[in-house]
Amino acid sequence: MKAFIFDPLWEELVTDELLDKLKASNVEPIVTTKIAPLSECTALFEGDDERIICVNPDYVSWKLKSDDYKGIPNLKAILGAATSFSWIDESYANENGITIANVRSFSTQAVAEWAVAMLFNVARQVPRLIKDGFPLDFDKDFMKYRGVELHGKTVGIIGLGNIGSAIAKRCIGLGMNVTYWSKSPKESDYKYAELAELFAKSDVIFPTMALNNETKNLITPELLKSMKVSAMFISVVHELFDEQLILSMVKDRKLFGFGYEASPATFSGHEGNVYSPRKTNSWVFEAMIFEPKTDFSERDISLDTLNEERRFWAKEGDSKSQEFVLRGLYISNRFK
Repeated sequence: MKAFIFDPLWEELVTDELLDKLKASNVEPIVTTKIAPLSECTALFEGDDERIICVNPDYVSWKLKSDDYKGIPNLKAILGAATSFSWIDESYANENGITIANVRSFSTQAVAEWAVAMLFNVARQVPRLIKDGFPLDFDKDFMKYRGVELHGKTVGIIGLGNIGSAIAKRCIGLGMNVTYWSKSPKESDYKYAELAELFAKSDVIFPTMALNNETKNLITPELLKSMKVSAMFISVVHELFDEQLILSMVKDRKLFGFGYEASPATFSGHEGNVYSPRKTNSWVFEAMIFEPKTDFSERDISLDTLNEERRFWAKEGDSKSQEFVLRGLYISNRFK
């Protein structure tokens, strides 16, 4: 079996131990590190050998469409180097018996820390301070740059899975009150709330669910408009809500702040993505690009042969420290 691996970070992240395991699995790896459309890998579309594709989502800008892979002959599986499935169009795969596998929980702690880091930055108006060159003239600017104290504030988490639970623990450590909504109430120390109540009463909202048919219409414009004027919306998920609406709400001073993770390509698609007092009377400011790096427990993704059900299993191996880059953009606040 051939494994076509598309990963710009392959040489930096793969270890000798993983290479040895890959060789022992009777899989022939064909690695591409230079980012280009999959269609330019001619070998991927030639021959009739069984094959799988292993894709780092950064290679495809977090969007793998059915048209990108439906012409690949004898494709048995798509392995995504991420916890999320939402960037993969599963429609053709589901119709043609192509297995899709992810890496469960490999960066839960890093994502939770990144979410809280965005919260701190939005609450303390750090992007605005950066944009204005840290004036720090407190006689004139104290009220303009005054932040929000998070202790005692109410957090609403939508989806209490691994990432949602990790965010909740960090918020409890900050002295915040945690409420949550999930498809079904869970056994937890946190208060369950229906979505309407959660949006209306929370000071900070974190959506953490994966994108699927059940969740894609969950966060409606009506729910977004019901948030407090003083609330903050912090997101590490994609395409689950109307981002342009939230940007407009912040611009119009109907929401204190919005922090979210996106690629430069995604962000550039927003209408008026850069707001500046030099151009408008808006209190929404240019997004700052962050690349926080974290050590995490490396997950050993062994490429096993397909079993009778044609499934792949992700196996956790020895812990090693590796560097993982979360790329993000966020919009800052209106003044308080």
